[in-house]
Amino acid sequence: MKIFLCDNRLGGLLGFRIDIIRHFIAAGHEVTLIAPPSVTEWDKVGEELPQGVRVITIMMEPAGMNPLNELKLYQEYLSIFRKEKPDIVFNYTIKPNIYSTLAARRCGCRVVCMLAGLGYMFDGKSFLKSMGLKLYKYALSKAEKVLVLNQMNYDRIVEEHFVSPNKLHLLRGGEGVNLNNYPHVPACYREGVIFLMVSRLLIPKGYMEFSEAARQLHGQYPGVRFEILGPLAYDSPMGVPQEQFEKDIAEGHIRYLGVTNNVNAYVGRKNVVVVLPSYHEGLSRSLMEACAIGRPIITSDIHGCRECVEDGKSGFLVPKQDIQALVDAMAQFIQLSQAEKEAMAEQSHQLALSRFNVEDVIATYDAILQDAHSL
Repeated sequence: MKIFLCDNRLGGLLGFRIDIIRHFIAAGHEVTLIAPPSVTEWDKVGEELPQGVRVITIMMEPAGMNPLNELKLYQEYLSIFRKEKPDIVFNYTIKPNIYSTLAARRCGCRVVCMLAGLGYMFDGKSFLKSMGLKLYKYALSKAEKVLVLNQMNYDRIVEEHFVSPNKLHLLRGGEGVNLNNYPHVPACYREGVIFLMVSRLLIPKGYMEFSEAARQLHGQYPGVRFEILGPLAYDSPMGVPQEQFEKDIAEGHIRYLGVTNNVNAYVGRKNVVVVLPSYHEGLSRSLMEACAIGRPIITSDIHGCRECVEDGKSGFLVPKQDIQALVDAMAQFIQLSQAEKEAMAEQSHQLALSRFNVEDVIATYDAILQDAHSL
């Protein structure tokens, strides 16, 4: 089959769906990726391009809302699909879910969309967002199947009649992780604790909460470190302001590690606890990876995060945007015995084995292709 995958970032396809892509190639399918050119470090985060995979570059402003540019984006998708005639198109993130879906259906292609999370399009009541949601709903009505990553998103989409229930499919383990790529490393906290946030630097990822918790705890526990790994987001309306971030770094309570393709080298350190005080998630990739490696987690008690933690056993859940609760949970972990800390780490790994194997996700994609092939 001729398969196209469309995203607002090439690194998203190669970082989150590399195992799906490799599986398609191994099965003899022809795979093409469509994404904007890589212009920031965040765009470039991901695996190397597998042999046999083709990339088509498309002009897109992921956060832009200029109607003329949106029309041009739709027309660009339309031109590609008319020329290439793919059998099936998989779309990820908001703009591909809208414009690629509409263009692909106009060309007679089968379409599957993924809603990794409900995100900023579902927050707020501005006129532009209201119009955008109506367009989004219309586009998804043209897809043959819509994949979602957590039960809350599934329920909300059904309750608001956003997508017909017979089109929805819940990936209970999210997009999964290749457990072979994130090998278990036994934890040991005898040399202190590192609280590590792995995320793009966005306000809704809980940066402000993490930074303030680090500020309060840094003086109380001198041997404890607070670190952030992930791309800056000064170009995003939801990004942490540059002035704020540089001030926090200068004060010394958090350390910025930059951007990497080798998450294991940081999360796999034996004394790490992964912290993500996010406001909303589909199903957090960074938390699944932390589970696979075997690291305790402190995160928000929301869908998309709580699936990765057994509260009190493999980590702690805290109310979102509650700085004091986050401070208390981090302090509670510091005060655990070595045996209790290591038991939490091991329980986190066991959770990954039972919930987050990417092979289960590959089986879902195979079933989707089989359905498309039989029609």
